[in-house]
Amino acid sequence: MFKKLLVDKETINFILSKGGITFSFRMFAMVFSFLSMWFINHFYGEAVYGSYTIALTVLQMVVMIFALGIPNAFVGFTGEFDTDIKSKGLLIKVTKIVLYVSLIPVLILSLGAAFFSEVVFNKANLYDYFLIMACSVPFMILHEILCYYFISIKKFITYGLFFFIVPNVFFLGLLAIFYEFKLSNYFILLAYVSAILVTVIIGFMVVFCKKEKIIYPTLSLKDIVNRSFPMMLSGIFLILLNWTDILMLGRIEDEHQVGIYNTAFKIGYLTLFFVVSMNVVIMPKVSELYFQKNLQEMKKVINRATQLVIILTIPLAAGLIFFSEPILNLFGPNFIGGKNTLILITIGALFNAMTGNVDQILNMTNYQKIVKNIFFAGFLANVILNFFLIPTYGIEGAAIASLITNIVVNLVFVIIIKKKLGFLTFM
Repeated sequence: MFKKLLVDKETINFILSKGGITFSFRMFAMVFSFLSMWFINHFYGEAVYGSYTIALTVLQMVVMIFALGIPNAFVGFTGEFDTDIKSKGLLIKVTKIVLYVSLIPVLILSLGAAFFSEVVFNKANLYDYFLIMACSVPFMILHEILCYYFISIKKFITYGLFFFIVPNVFFLGLLAIFYEFKLSNYFILLAYVSAILVTVIIGFMVVFCKKEKIIYPTLSLKDIVNRSFPMMLSGIFLILLNWTDILMLGRIEDEHQVGIYNTAFKIGYLTLFFVVSMNVVIMPKVSELYFQKNLQEMKKVINRATQLVIILTIPLAAGLIFFSEPILNLFGPNFIGGKNTLILITIGALFNAMTGNVDQILNMTNYQKIVKNIFFAGFLANVILNFFLIPTYGIEGAAIASLITNIVVNLVFVIIIKKKLGFLTFM
């Protein structure tokens, strides 16, 4: 592995030059994320953090559903464009689509706030959270699409600023202001969605500040939906797969356990730091090479990216495992009980990282329907495992379910890529 990396300097330089930008921004975002997590846990307690976690999980799922898979499909479409102006034209087209579609969740969440909080989650205090979610869906979706637009035109610095830096800076600032004025607990979620709204406004000003002729791609609504809909379903099942633990714990356990589990989950999933960062570089490149029918070069880029991720990820995962107790203690003595949970989640995430960007490789090569089916099967397996394991083992049961599902799903992806594209992602 090391020999191939050293010999193939051109590909490695491309990956590091582009991926390094994303690594840097993601590092800043990670610091901001842990500062906000520490702030909420320290000043509000793990129960409030648990409520915030449940609300944010539901919001992310709703956004994933009503974004219609367009953010991922956006990058797939632009691999065929001969000019970035068409990408801007596509941005206008899909913005109109999602603004109409997002009216549906706005009505559902606002009118059903009492039902979701009191009946579904059996937590009346979530009512205000659901009202905030209802108002935030349109610009949450627009933020996703805006950021993927920047990826599609390979403006990785701009993408990093608007995805990682700007919203996190505003979020932390608003958290401090709201706490200073002793506002209600649900203002934590309001701070988050307000930060996204400000980011979207600034982002669209940046995109359209320069007056130039817009070229609209010859893509009908049907073309867009046919490509994006399977990706939407894949995204939904992926979110469900990753967050089933939180949702089922939210129903079975109290907010304290949910807060501890989510803290361990977020720390353990730092193991995916490098593979997720690499995804930004891989997606547009794989799409471009696939449409150029340059499969040999595509294989080389994927192999080197995955090998680099493995080398960088193993020390990170080892550090999280061996120092799990002192890391959790930073958030308070109550969190040390999540040590085994953190270890199990980290091992599962490590296996995920070592297989590479398997789902996006298939999405960018027109196998999005297969991705959808695999994630759906993984989601069902995760629900079944959580159903049997959480009542007996609590948060550790949820972590075991996550570990097993991660291993099985990623093994299936590796096998499918070998069968369809003719190579393994890591060699």
